[in-house]
Amino acid sequence: MDATWSERDRLEFLVRRDGVEAAEAWARRTLRIYRRAVLTPGHFARLPEYRRRFVEAYCEFKRWLAHAGGAP
Repeated sequence: MDATWSERDRLEFLVRRDGVEAAEAWARRTLRIYRRAVLTPGHFARLPEYRRRFVEAYCEFKRWLAHAGGAP
């Protein structure tokens, strides 16, 4: 995956392909999945090499949802 790719890029793709409502629903689902992964003992998302990426993605989803008009 390109290092410049971001969750925002993926969300923009989903908006173009499926519409804003579908992208919002996907962002909310994925936000919960990522949060649960980081908080689950034994999950690889807790490892230092992954944790930061999961947390950054989570924050990006929260920002996008706030800007898109939906509260997470």
